[in-house]
Amino acid sequence: MPKMTTMKIEAGTDKSGAAESYGALSFHGGQVVAICGPTGSGKTRLLSDMERLSQGDSPTRRKVSLTGVDEKLVESGFAVGRISQTMQFFLDLSVDQFIEMHVAARSANTDKSAVIKAANNLAGEPMSGSQPLATLSGGQARALMVADLVLVANAPVLLIDEIENAGIDRHAALEFLVKENRLVFLATHDPLIALRAHKRLILGEGAIKQVIETSPGELQTAAKLEATEREVKELRRRLRYGESLG
Repeated sequence: MPKMTTMKIEAGTDKSGAAESYGALSFHGGQVVAICGPTGSGKTRLLSDMERLSQGDSPTRRKVSLTGVDEKLVESGFAVGRISQTMQFFLDLSVDQFIEMHVAARSANTDKSAVIKAANNLAGEPMSGSQPLATLSGGQARALMVADLVLVANAPVLLIDEIENAGIDRHAALEFLVKENRLVFLATHDPLIALRAHKRLILGEGAIKQVIETSPGELQTAAKLEATEREVKELRRRLRYGESLG
């Protein structure tokens, strides 16, 4: 039976140096965890602690560890993948060449067409294998990176900063990542994404203040928000194509 990816976060300190109150938290593969809080609350710092697998050596003094993951993957730095809000490619390569380079570098057994197909399921507009990386939109670039991190790098943990601003289909992205049994952390201000996560970490003053499990009632609220969003999406489509909205 394959091991389950588990990330453990041991408490550190807030911005004033006061100890966080939670002791230790554990999260597992297949879970989606939303990171919420106002601007300046410490969301980006928490993502950085996770990305670095900090060992008490960051400003927060948190300790982050991974189990159930190949030690070589951890040592290589590929165990945790991060997708930022802004991402552009400057390599003079096509999409196909980029994927081939990554497959070779990681000795992966991945079909590049599967990577492009997965990326196109997430992107607002399709890309082709022959397309130059430099011509990809921001959404296409992030969709390609998500597909690459999962299918080529095989990263068991993914960190995504404000997926609502990434220009990708966030619902399709979450379904894809959960299906692939990844542990996903999402820094977000979007109530729908937060309610579709299994848990929410509420940050304030640089510390994790609360851990909230999504309730059945909140899932019902999320379903209502999704219905409203579908209506808005259809209105937006009609507006783009010059159709009457009356």
